[in-house]
Amino acid sequence: MKKLLGIMITIIALQAVFAESNGAEGQSKDFSITPVLLYEYLRLPDLSVHSSGEGIIFTKGDFNPPLSEDRNSLIIAGIAKQFFIMESDESNIDLTHDIQIMTERKFKKHYFLGVFSSQAEEPISGGLHTFVLGLGYGYEFIRKENISLTLGVGLGLTDWGIEYSDGKSWPVLPVPIVQLNVETSWLNFNFGILNSVNVGFTLLPESKVRLTGFLDIDPFGMASIRDLCFDTTLWYRFFSKDSKMGDFMGIGVGFKNYGFGSVLADKEKSYQIDYLSAYGILDMSFLKLSGGYTFDGRQTINGEDIYKLGEGFFVSAMLGWQF
Repeated sequence: MKKLLGIMITIIALQAVFAESNGAEGQSKDFSITPVLLYEYLRLPDLSVHSSGEGIIFTKGDFNPPLSEDRNSLIIAGIAKQFFIMESDESNIDLTHDIQIMTERKFKKHYFLGVFSSQAEEPISGGLHTFVLGLGYGYEFIRKENISLTLGVGLGLTDWGIEYSDGKSWPVLPVPIVQLNVETSWLNFNFGILNSVNVGFTLLPESKVRLTGFLDIDPFGMASIRDLCFDTTLWYRFFSKDSKMGDFMGIGVGFKNYGFGSVLADKEKSYQIDYLSAYGILDMSFLKLSGGYTFDGRQTINGEDIYKLGEGFFVSAMLGWQF
């Protein structure tokens, strides 16, 4: 379940880079390429984590055409990240890899989705339990000026934890696809289901002062409210939407519950690190810099043993430019 969550977060992050990079021009290109670089450092009392990543996004078409025109767009996005986890005495250093690939095709009222995720000690290794492959189809039932609704179904291939009597895993399950988007002068709202439930919003999207938020609910993977993944930011944007510069720059303060993890070659073994954080962020569209105070850090081993990691700090950077 957490692997699909990683896919959705990656999709949202990469689409945000695509939408905002080159924001000063205020125009979308018929075809574009956006390289992306990522870095994050997390420091806690007993361990530190360095994460670096590289990605690329290919896009074609208009992602928000007028109602008089049919949808005809394509996005192919991929990102690879590496996590170096080091204990404070440097007695143990772990390395894990996270690869996410997504393609999304919209043609008239038809919607096609493909996703691939691999989280393991070595790239694309470890067996069925370390990756997810998903294919889906949806149909846009509602498309009006301020609202759209797409419903569909997909098939996910992974180790779902369901076994036959002989101990072999049941590898394929259907998953629902729901995409609801609402855009008004005071609220942009999106609701989606791809195994987990995700909600995103922007309050007062046309104002220089606005509030954004993201929430993901995994009904199968949540043991407590502490497992709820969210991120909310109060922004001040330096330019209005009517400015020649475009809405490309802002500063904000936020609060989030963030985490990452991996399954190991032995599918009975896994770990997860997560923490709460209050942070500040500078967004220049092509470059995002953030950092802040972290607390209530936890390390979960094999889904059962939970260790408190205490307080610390993080810094992160994301660079992406559209060509």
